[in-house]
Amino acid sequence: MKKLLIATTLLTLTTTAFAVPNPQVGTLLLQGIVAKKVSITVTPEAVASALVLETSQTDLKVATAVEQSNSKAGYKVTVISANLGKLKRTDGSEVFAYTLKYGGAAVGLSTSSGSVVTDSSSASVVNVSKDLAISYAGAAAETMVEGTYADTLTINIASK
Repeated sequence: MKKLLIATTLLTLTTTAFAVPNPQVGTLLLQGIVAKKVSITVTPEAVASALVLETSQTDLKVATAVEQSNSKAGYKVTVISANLGKLKRTDGSEVFAYTLKYGGAAVGLSTSSGSVVTDSSSASVVNVSKDLAISYAGAAAETMVEGTYADTLTINIASK
């Protein structure tokens, strides 16, 4: 009988111990933050600063642009030509027209606000290279005033 009483008491104490909620339980929230990264790197080809204007060119690669974005709203790339798509003699007013392609698509350079060349609306991670290529009709040296002809392209990337 004594053994039965001890066994019943132990069983009751064990059952009671498991039935009581444990007030020492806690929770932990794990969380991380990824910062927005939107950047562009333009790497010129050597030929970009030594164009032979006497020889016609078609889709001559002059640079590579690397677009990078992790923006959840997408991003936009704009190209602006300081001389509206013309190489201008640096110490004069003479110009030499050219056209530009960005990633294989024609770019309109005739406005001071520039031309949108990439317009991404998706939330994704982007790391893409795009070639910049120019085309122009060559002109004989004796039909042009001597000097350096130049234009500056500004390539902007911005998240939406």
